[in-house]
Amino acid sequence: MEWWQHTVGVNANVRKGLASLVMFESWEVWNERNTRLFRNVSSLPNVIMSKIKTEAGLWWLAGAKHLGSLMPRE
Repeated sequence: MEWWQHTVGVNANVRKGLASLVMFESWEVWNERNTRLFRNVSSLPNVIMSKIKTEAGLWWLAGAKHLGSLMPRE
């Protein structure tokens, strides 16, 4: 809990964006785990990161405005 509070500080926008980003990361890692376990297929780490970036970008476009401050400009 202390780490989380120190990392996100008191800025609610950063906290919300970072919470969403952690959710996307966890979701993709979980999906990768299931794919490896049940289908015996694995992805490279850069593919998983690409999936996370794509998902975060789609959520940002759909209105998750707090993600915008955390996303790289490409």
